[in-house]
Amino acid sequence: MKFRLTSPYGELTEVRDHVHHGVDFAMPEGTTLRTITDGVIEKVVDYGNNDLGKGVFLRNEDGTLSIYGHLNDVKVKVGEHLNAGDVIGLSGNTGHSTGPHLHFGMKAPDGSWLDPTPIAEKVAEASGNGGGLANWFLERGKVGTYENADISLTDRFFDAFSEGLYASFVDIAHGLTNVMPEIGGFLTIAAGILIMVTRNSGKWLGWWSVSMTGVIVWLINANS
Repeated sequence: MKFRLTSPYGELTEVRDHVHHGVDFAMPEGTTLRTITDGVIEKVVDYGNNDLGKGVFLRNEDGTLSIYGHLNDVKVKVGEHLNAGDVIGLSGNTGHSTGPHLHFGMKAPDGSWLDPTPIAEKVAEASGNGGGLANWFLERGKVGTYENADISLTDRFFDAFSEGLYASFVDIAHGLTNVMPEIGGFLTIAAGILIMVTRNSGKWLGWWSVSMTGVIVWLINANS
């Protein structure tokens, strides 16, 4: 499975006072989440430090309800129709959580809980990188989300590209850690250095860093 299943359906552990109505996947913060079915966004929530934290409820075409919890960023709004493969948001560590992960739950049309284990692998495979290198970077960015109209389009693009590149480094590092721990650890450190350089240095230095590192990421991704 692309992302490790850390908590199965029905589990009762010391960190919970109730049965686990879903499955959990260990994944880095900022991992892109995509729906595996067509459906309509029924509810978007933010419970702060409680429960699911930031979550999305998707009513699937068959009447079932898919629940995505502990997100860092939500990219959809209530009433929006999604097709399979569309981006829902970015995974995170919000709400009552002991570490970065995705909680995925399902309910039947009558509101009773369903065991999502049979489709867990599809959910995992739909998460993370996809749709080409450009989408890999830019789908995570902040272009169009700024309230301050004085911020230039160049700066918006730069910030989006920088954040996308950082998240991409983390995704690659996560994927390599199990088989090549040294390289995975190196890329994680490099991601931290990259984001500091691109945010705290001049734009020319930042663009140079982003461009050079982007070539390295592309080469690693092309050969992985």
